[in-house]
Amino acid sequence: MRKLLILFSLLTLQTGCWDKVELNEISIVTGIAIEKGESSKFKLTVETINAPQLSNEQHGSATPVITFEEEGNSLAELTERMNVGLSRKLIYSHTRVIVIDEEVARQGVGDIVDFLERTGEFRNDFNILIAKEARASDIVKTIYPLELVPSIKIHKQIQMYLEDWGGDPYVRLTDFFFSLTSKGRQPVTSAVTIQGKSEAGKSIDQNKMTELDSIVVIDGLSIFKNDKLVGYLSKEEARNYLWTQGLKHTSLTVPCNLGSSEGEDKYLDFRILNSHSNRKVTKLNGKLKLFVKVSGEARIQGTQCHENLEKISTYKMHEQALNSYIEEKITATIVKMQKEFQADIFGFGESYYRSNPKQYSKLEGDWDTVFSGAEVEVESRFFIRRSGIRNKSFLTDEETTDP
Repeated sequence: MRKLLILFSLLTLQTGCWDKVELNEISIVTGIAIEKGESSKFKLTVETINAPQLSNEQHGSATPVITFEEEGNSLAELTERMNVGLSRKLIYSHTRVIVIDEEVARQGVGDIVDFLERTGEFRNDFNILIAKEARASDIVKTIYPLELVPSIKIHKQIQMYLEDWGGDPYVRLTDFFFSLTSKGRQPVTSAVTIQGKSEAGKSIDQNKMTELDSIVVIDGLSIFKNDKLVGYLSKEEARNYLWTQGLKHTSLTVPCNLGSSEGEDKYLDFRILNSHSNRKVTKLNGKLKLFVKVSGEARIQGTQCHENLEKISTYKMHEQALNSYIEEKITATIVKMQKEFQADIFGFGESYYRSNPKQYSKLEGDWDTVFSGAEVEVESRFFIRRSGIRNKSFLTDEETTDP
């Protein structure tokens, strides 16, 4: 019995590391590009970290990342077949961006989303992006001096962009998947492109430049209808879309005298401190009405307008200009989606389904058409809470002292 116990203990200890993987046997994948293959359905590009080049102790002049491309008809097989050119086991759980080529996206991303959602190799914290007027593989190969791994740079860039200005919809895999299967919402995601010469961005020589020859920039919103890309919204229109989804922070430049010919070259700078939104669909006299209400607080960051900020009437006037501007911009973007794309990316259908499921079920099969013909009303109620560290502008003081 004692011998059996000893043998059992030894076997237990030995099996504890049967699936061990050493660090020098793996490569971390941080970025993936999916394009149409020349002879197959897909061309997959993986970006892996060249770890020694990121170490402070062993930092050298070699490239910080290595990319490899392979073609095939199945993404599942391709992810396992990349070792035809790479020497280490690829780990996909730290992927930060997946960039899909525009041509592939227009044909449909259903197969891609199914693979990503079905496999257990990926987490849900990566950005899904569309390469606009650029090759997806070039996006993950463009080097940036301050962030040596291109995909990590893009991931952080989008996060900061969302927090500071609010131009990214923060779409993750589950968000995209739920939009595809949702009742009354079409998917969206950010679009990226390359500013400058794409080939120049692949060289580490770019790390020595103060003015980069190539840089990846965020270029608005990608619009889908079902699983197919149908077009884009600009950066400003992307922000207008985000107003309806609960945008937290952004900055606005509003004309001093909105709707007036006076002071056309004078502007107010606002910082939105917090924002809330509400969407609902009502039916009146047999016609649907889409209603959006946004509200929150703002502060004045700068002013070219010379009205006295010590007066309450001045705040009221600026609040009216701010709210009119927001209402105008949001309305224009909703109407554009109605007329140009006939796609409800805002989730009005979801709201209608929750509030009136029986009525929505009658329209579900043709909701985008119904959405396109609905009336739109936007209400903005933002309040200016402060004007910086002073009230009157020194420009106002100068005007009052002029002879």
